[in-house]
Amino acid sequence: METNHRLENELHAHEVMCEERWKTTFDRLGKLEASLLRIESRMMAVSGALILFLGGLIVTLATKM
Repeated sequence: METNHRLENELHAHEVMCEERWKTTFDRLGKLEASLLRIESRMMAVSGALILFLGGLIVTLATKM
């Protein structure tokens, strides 16, 4: 009977610890996702600006000929 009670307590402690770890993991994953979305949006903006710059450069060079 004592062994069952001890095992129940250990299992409960383990469940509490694992739940806290999962919460921490999901919080960190959420922060990483937000960071990746910011990086992606900046890359899209830079890519668009580069395409416009190169397009303008080509048009400028084509009109001078």
